[in-house]
Amino acid sequence: MLGALPGITLPCQSQEEMEELREQAEGQSQPSYHHGNGPYNDVNIPGCWFFKLPHKDGNENNVGSPFAKDFLPRMEDGTLRAAVGRTHGTRALEINKMISFWRNAHKRISSQMVVWLKKGELPRAVTRHADYNEEDDYGAILPQVVTAGTITRRAVEPTWLTASNARADRVGSELKAMVQVPPGYSLVGADVDSQELWIAAILGEAHFAGMHGCTAFGWMTLQGKKSNGTDLHSKTAATVGISREHAKVFNYGRIYGAGQPFAERLLMQFNHRLTQQQAREKAQQMYAVTKGVRRFHLSEEGEWLLRELNLAVDRAEDGSVLAQDVQRLQREASKRSQRKKWDVVEHRVWAGGTESEMFNKLESIALSPSPQTPVLGCHISRALEPAVAKGEFLTSRVNWVVQSSAVDYLHLMLVAMKWLFEEFDINGRFCISIHDEVRYLVQQQDRYRAALALQITNLLTRCMFAYKLGLQDLPQSVAFFSAVDIDQCLRKEVTMNCVTPSNPTGMEKKYGIPQGEALDIYQLIEITKGSLEKK
Repeated sequence: MLGALPGITLPCQSQEEMEELREQAEGQSQPSYHHGNGPYNDVNIPGCWFFKLPHKDGNENNVGSPFAKDFLPRMEDGTLRAAVGRTHGTRALEINKMISFWRNAHKRISSQMVVWLKKGELPRAVTRHADYNEEDDYGAILPQVVTAGTITRRAVEPTWLTASNARADRVGSELKAMVQVPPGYSLVGADVDSQELWIAAILGEAHFAGMHGCTAFGWMTLQGKKSNGTDLHSKTAATVGISREHAKVFNYGRIYGAGQPFAERLLMQFNHRLTQQQAREKAQQMYAVTKGVRRFHLSEEGEWLLRELNLAVDRAEDGSVLAQDVQRLQREASKRSQRKKWDVVEHRVWAGGTESEMFNKLESIALSPSPQTPVLGCHISRALEPAVAKGEFLTSRVNWVVQSSAVDYLHLMLVAMKWLFEEFDINGRFCISIHDEVRYLVQQQDRYRAALALQITNLLTRCMFAYKLGLQDLPQSVAFFSAVDIDQCLRKEVTMNCVTPSNPTGMEKKYGIPQGEALDIYQLIEITKGSLEKK
């Protein structure tokens, strides 16, 4: 990108003036305030400097276009902008940002499989409803979902499972809200609160002391609040000095097994003014506080060598030793014997971090002879069993433990909801699941009973997880959804009006869809009198 420094001159000077200006420019030092890539005065034009845009994968890579998706956040925060007064450049950036969603998604949206229904094919609850209009078209989209499309058994679908939420500056981003219920029906659904964080935390707690909240990570998951900065993401943000949104990316990446180099790359991507050394120090600090440090349990051979060589090592309570002690043991053994390699380590553990116990449990499952999820006992792909993969793909295997357990969570919820719907004659059916979010299409008169059934389903599912891990109780803070949404369209929050450049008047004015209801367990008990029975 060409950037102009103060004092830039426009071409259309005489030859003498140009020579004089070039001499002045050569006599000036490079600007001291810039820290990053460049500047490079390789065009030999007085007052003009080129700055190399930083690539997210490292400075050795070249940026193809400043309009690429990776630079959208930089346009939003004002780092990348047109020069002052150049309205065309600013407008070009705004238009690029505005059409980014639709440019990427319009083919997938246009190619959706839609089934339009005739009046005789619609349920009576629709055709007899006061809001039914014969002039309107009623139909359904059939999402082309691959139900177990990944190693972790997560569903794969290119449009609805990846659709973003409505953004005021994105054309077409109200896409999900365009899925609307027919007259006489409601969408009842909820997002599982911190689903994967809780699964990872309870695995660590079962491994550590068999008690809810017995690890620092587990306690933050149960009791941490975003409002007072005690939740996991706020704590990580404060530790490293980054925003909470950036901390979320770090936390999920770390829990899924990403290492320190990943954290360094992300830090430099989020803040291009950081040097490699600064990013490394911040990443080391974060990993030491959260994941902890590696310690090693010695094998029988290692313990025998330690006694024979009479070496003093720093042992923890569990008998593990530090990496430098293992290296010293190997070195001393090699010096005093012709044998160069000794098998001194039995297994590795993490220690001293808020999440150490959780990582130890995840790794113990991933490295077991036949890894399976602790709740429903689903086995990993035979291609990734330790006998085949050896020490390879450990990140994917650790990730599999959490994400595949999240799929167990979804399956338990679907089964429990089906049972409750049949048992209590609730007129509804499963509509769609978007990873940790479920939505049911329910007749209006049954919407509150369906919402209560969803709360009970969450309670039963969490109880099943705790029971299978050997815990005989469940904290109330995770027993129920913080809110169940009852709405007439598919949107992230029931209060969102989904105003976008392509939907400028919002949902209420254009489509007549008012705000929905978000009800917690207490409100639902009051409305239904605590019963799923039909009145």
